[in-house]
Amino acid sequence: MRRPFCLSSVYLLAVLALSAPFIAAWAPDAGEPVPEDTCDADAVDPDLLGVWHRWDALAEGDRMRFYFFHEGGFGLYRYGKVGLTNTHSFDYRAEGGHLELTFRKTGERRRVPYRLEEQGGRTWLVLDDDPREPGGARYFKAPAAATGAPCFDPAGDLPQKPGASTPGSLAGDSSRVTGALAAAADLPREPGAPEPLATDLPREPGTPAPLAAAERIGGRLWGEEVRYATGGMGFSIYQFQPQAIDGRGVGWHHRGDYDEWTTETLTYRQRGDRLALSFPLRHDGLETAILVSGSGDDRTLQLAEDPRDFWRAHTYRDMGPTFAGAAAPSACLPQ
Repeated sequence: MRRPFCLSSVYLLAVLALSAPFIAAWAPDAGEPVPEDTCDADAVDPDLLGVWHRWDALAEGDRMRFYFFHEGGFGLYRYGKVGLTNTHSFDYRAEGGHLELTFRKTGERRRVPYRLEEQGGRTWLVLDDDPREPGGARYFKAPAAATGAPCFDPAGDLPQKPGASTPGSLAGDSSRVTGALAAAADLPREPGAPEPLATDLPREPGTPAPLAAAERIGGRLWGEEVRYATGGMGFSIYQFQPQAIDGRGVGWHHRGDYDEWTTETLTYRQRGDRLALSFPLRHDGLETAILVSGSGDDRTLQLAEDPRDFWRAHTYRDMGPTFAGAAAPSACLPQ
């Protein structure tokens, strides 16, 4: 039975969290690899690395398909619409103008010729015998920092242990940032400059009290994992970005296993022990009672009605933060 956490599987766990710029996640230590866990990194064409799009996709609901090739000899094929996608992971080898793809879920193996072409200011990957497109297809290479696309940096986006610094971000330099903010706060004001805004202004009548840190679900990954008797591990993960000043938050729901999974955009509002969820592409949603309990590794989120499992109650474990970093991206994976 193949262990679910070989290096590339752990990496894909971080990738599926890439729904905001430079999101990182961590997973349990993989331990010593066993032969069937070893991820083949041989025969990798450096010109193939990165993300290759079938179409320009920008707005919610636009058709999208892309291949992503990692330098470690594994990759992703994602298809669907912006905001609702399915993802297949694969291992690959590229040599002698031929690309061999082995899809992990099914074990399907395809060997297809490929070539790179320059046209219209873009580099194109041409697959005349595309295993996912009857009749073949071609894909243009995404720029290293596509504006507005969820991105990651191969060095900094690998799963990090709690408290580890993030290359290129401010995570490992918080004392310098805190000191700079404190110094700025002590600077004298120019004559005639307005007083700083108060932070303890009374709330408007009817405005709900702000959530305590222990109650907030935003900025976290909440997951439920199930080991299959046939091997592997399935998951359902809610990824909530922090709520904005108006109370609205965005997020994603991921469901599947570490070989294939779906990703769906959502919006949410949390008010006390109530959670309103909306899924724009499927035009559905609900309001459900929730309970946040525990602390540290034992913190959980209970949904009285889970809209992504036929309104059955579910308990999700706090899997850690989902946060944005400041590092320059080197590849972009739209959702």
